[in-house]
Amino acid sequence: MSEAVTLPEGVAGYQCKHVVYCPPPRGVRDDYHLAKVTVHKTDGSTEPAVFMHKNFKRPIWRTKKGFQNHQDPKEWEDINKLDRFETTQSEMDFTIKKALGMLWHKGDPREVRKSPYLYGIDLLSTCVLKKSYMDKYPGFNAIYDVASFDVETDVVDGTNEITMATISYRDRVITAVQKRYLEGFANVEARLHELFNLYIGDVYADRNIKWDLKIVDTEIDVVKTCFNRAHEWKPDFISIWNIDFDMSKMLKACERANVRPEDIFCDPAVPLDYRYFKYKKGPNMKVTASNKKMPIPPQAQWHTVFCPASFYFLDAMCVYWNLRSQKGKDPSYSLDAILNKTFKGKIRKLKLEAASHLRGIDWHKYMQTKMKLEYVIYNAFDCVGPELLDEETKDLRLTVPSFAEWTDLSNFASQPRRLVDRLHYFCLDHGRVIGSTSDLIKSDFDAQTTKLGGWIVTLPAHLVADNGVQVIEEDPLLRTNIRLHVGDLDVSASYPNGECVYNISKETTKREMISIEGVSNRTQRLQGINFSGGYSNALEFCTDLFGMPTLDAWLGAFAPTVGQQFTIPFYQNLKRIEGGDEAFGDDLGDEDEDDDDDDGD
Repeated sequence: MSEAVTLPEGVAGYQCKHVVYCPPPRGVRDDYHLAKVTVHKTDGSTEPAVFMHKNFKRPIWRTKKGFQNHQDPKEWEDINKLDRFETTQSEMDFTIKKALGMLWHKGDPREVRKSPYLYGIDLLSTCVLKKSYMDKYPGFNAIYDVASFDVETDVVDGTNEITMATISYRDRVITAVQKRYLEGFANVEARLHELFNLYIGDVYADRNIKWDLKIVDTEIDVVKTCFNRAHEWKPDFISIWNIDFDMSKMLKACERANVRPEDIFCDPAVPLDYRYFKYKKGPNMKVTASNKKMPIPPQAQWHTVFCPASFYFLDAMCVYWNLRSQKGKDPSYSLDAILNKTFKGKIRKLKLEAASHLRGIDWHKYMQTKMKLEYVIYNAFDCVGPELLDEETKDLRLTVPSFAEWTDLSNFASQPRRLVDRLHYFCLDHGRVIGSTSDLIKSDFDAQTTKLGGWIVTLPAHLVADNGVQVIEEDPLLRTNIRLHVGDLDVSASYPNGECVYNISKETTKREMISIEGVSNRTQRLQGINFSGGYSNALEFCTDLFGMPTLDAWLGAFAPTVGQQFTIPFYQNLKRIEGGDEAFGDDLGDEDEDDDDDDGD
């Protein structure tokens, strides 16, 4: 741990909220990690702080020379078979090549990382640093502080410029408005405060809000004013409902003003050469295993902002969906709809009677021309509303941090990544180190095994009695697959998850079947579904996989005198057992031949 976190007098400990890596500029070796912490004091009070860790070193492991006797990567390895190395994040590739004796390699570093003798390299350095805080200062678990931000843009003149923006944080709210938007109004600040108290004063009174109104010259001044205040407040999260709209507008404003986004959003403690800003949009389309393209709705498009600051940007709409996606889809994920659902209509976005007949862009145009001052109040409440929502749901202040643990927040939407980050330290506690991933993790045989997709559609109703109701008026004799009384007993997510769990580790898998000679892939899949219930499904396994006779065949073998009652397909199956037609007499076989002649086949 850096000297920056040595406990001074009056400090009980530190709680790390998130960590951001600051790579070195070209030609420089030193790197930094920004750690946003909450300082817990001995008197019980807390305050936010930012610590810059210079050249933080994290461990990686390499298989000892005497145990480098395998070509396939392992899931984990005993720690006594590994050598431990420490490296800064900026020198990771150099350390890996040195550990593998490949300093001569000048190509793509990702090729070197494919080595099956590397362990722990997938764990991000931000994850390691946050975990080290948690280990050194256990028991400090204050909830995360959340601020809310919202912008409004011009929809009347066609400029799409940011006309105003608000950021709210607990009992503090600041709204910045472009001067030109308020042209023609006298005593504008006093009138806005009157409207503020008129429309949302009751909500703000409960929170003891101090509303700070700033009138600025340009749209970039609107953004700067809000985020200068955010750097002073140092919240843990800045939540934006539908972040793609607001962030895209702010980046356009920076472009028009020729201002670097990193100089606005990065924390002032970050050296100028180490500042950076990257906005990564989440995918809006996914491709299924069958190459079918499916659109991803806005609430499921997880957007990420990479920026070293005391706050971390989160799309509150995406968080709301992500934490409830298993419960089904809501009719709408607009802020107004979610507020209405959560508070049962008691709290909604600010609506005015004069514009109640309008919707969408027409409503915004009306407000920006006929009710310009009221529109400013609308913008202010668009920040406090999400704050009230999170105080009710606790999505950002409690649920996200507890789910993320020490995982970098940029990977929060990836459940496998969060799981592997936990497994890394679980393995360390048990004397092992988890392996690293690469495109060589799969072998050539993996492509030949039974595929995991499309299992549900292969389930035929071959054991279901043909007793559907006859409800087609035009064809009253047609029996449908509609049944009036049905019952089923199922195990949640039993296939193919059950078989995947059995094969979850190479250590629990002795052999994995590719194919059975004489058995179709379809039959393998059907029987694989019930493989976990071997005792109950033993009969089907024997008949379908091992070619043993069916119960009807056994019955026919032991009671040949009733063979006349069997159908032709059954008789043909039975011939394989008996070796001929003798058990049933010649007339059954002759009848089959007559049928063929009559059909003209």
